[in-house]
Amino acid sequence: MREAGFTLVEVLAALLIFSLAIVGLSRAGAQSVAHTDRLTDKTYAGIVADNQLVLARMRTPQVRSESGEETVAGRTYDWRLDTIETPQAGLFELRMTVLDGDDALITRRAWVAPE
Repeated sequence: MREAGFTLVEVLAALLIFSLAIVGLSRAGAQSVAHTDRLTDKTYAGIVADNQLVLARMRTPQVRSESGEETVAGRTYDWRLDTIETPQAGLFELRMTVLDGDDALITRRAWVAPE
């Protein structure tokens, strides 16, 4: 008569399946943290872009490029503002790009006409 219980092969197979599931879940968790950090950077970059666009719209527009850096929530972001003439007379495009090194985190555009 056979006793109730699991054989060594069954226990090892269950441990293998369990360990594969744990590896997959931990990898998914690490990716989630990385994506959350990138999303936080993009959110703060949007704040920088909005701030700089508001400041640029307060000035009389003229074709030029300018750059600088702004600190938000303890993080410093480089930005570049290009003021471009459009085909429409008297209308300028403001193109704000917030950078992370050489990569653009976010680009926002606005249009302004001199008053």
